[in-house]
Amino acid sequence: MLVFCLRCVLHRALTSVSTVSSVNLIWRVQSVALLLMMCLAGWAEVAQAQRSITLYGLLDVGFSLQRVQAGSDSAKFLNPGERQNEFGMASGQQSGSRWGIKGTEALGSGLALHFVYESAVTANTGQSSGFTRQATLGLVDEGWGAIDLGRRISPGTEAFANIDPFDFSFGQSSLTSSMGATFIRFSNLVAYTSPNIGGLNLYAGWSSDTGLRHVNAGVSETAFGTSNKFRALSLGARFAREQWLFAAMYDVYYPPSGARVDAVKQWNAGVTYDLKVATLHAAYGQSIDGRLNGAGVLRGLETDGGDTNTSGAVVYSPGARTNQWMLGVTVPTGAAAKVFASVQQARPGGNYSADRRVTQTTLSVGYTYALSLRTNIYAYYSYMTAPELFKDAQSQGMGVGLRHAF
Repeated sequence: MLVFCLRCVLHRALTSVSTVSSVNLIWRVQSVALLLMMCLAGWAEVAQAQRSITLYGLLDVGFSLQRVQAGSDSAKFLNPGERQNEFGMASGQQSGSRWGIKGTEALGSGLALHFVYESAVTANTGQSSGFTRQATLGLVDEGWGAIDLGRRISPGTEAFANIDPFDFSFGQSSLTSSMGATFIRFSNLVAYTSPNIGGLNLYAGWSSDTGLRHVNAGVSETAFGTSNKFRALSLGARFAREQWLFAAMYDVYYPPSGARVDAVKQWNAGVTYDLKVATLHAAYGQSIDGRLNGAGVLRGLETDGGDTNTSGAVVYSPGARTNQWMLGVTVPTGAAAKVFASVQQARPGGNYSADRRVTQTTLSVGYTYALSLRTNIYAYYSYMTAPELFKDAQSQGMGVGLRHAF
């Protein structure tokens, strides 16, 4: 296209010089220059349409207070029954602070390449994690869907978006505190996302080495061989129509080869209904032969930051079972504000009952107010009994903060 335009411009310039008087030459030269500029602008526009690169980010910083009481069983940081408070500046309470680069390139016939490199940031210290939030390269086709390779959220997580009124954030208020790996990231992931078909999207993924930790599997992951790695299968489905949103996910976490434990399975189903004046949220699921992720209580402010809910662990416990549910609501309180709340439970069953584990209950409420399209303030409070199913344990979390996206 550019070569053709230059030829046209050159032809017009030569014609102008040979056929017009010197009085009209200046006007002719100006028109030729304008034509050249239009050609160059059109070429640049086509090039831009074929490829785009975006630098983006988000900063979330505020103050957090956590009050904990250890249960009858010894906890990681405290002795049984001991109480402690922790207060300080915190990053990533509502949304993990981050910066990233993403881009696309049109390859023709409806096929495009896309990539995302996204790094976590701890806003109150300036520390960065490297591209641990996401590092993917993939292809997307208008008719067949998208395939991503690398590290990113699991397909089940993608399917379950918007089910939690707290959007998987605000510390222990997150749905992950009761329903396990409803938000989690995998390394070495091959993920497929189907195109939207009448409101339905399907998700599937396989990780040959998730990068997660495992507890009490009894074997090492360092030995040679794929079967010695911590592998996972993740499936999801999502259907949106008018005021309704339905979501389902199913994950399997395979133990390394030689471990005398069963794979941990987890399934969750959720729904939201938009009443215009409020949105209702509900979810129910089970964790089988162990638990995933968990409440993250007693972890300390220094482990928070820009990569919330990224790292996780699987607790293998053959025969154990947890029934988990959540009810929530989101209420707009004007054009710029909203209030949201939820109640969650994780109820032990199977071998957990024999281990004298008790029901974990979490009550949470949050508030956000938009100062602009990109900036908002927030506050939240959460109270939890029996965190990680430990008898007599308690945890309270609260915080305020400022968030800005760019």
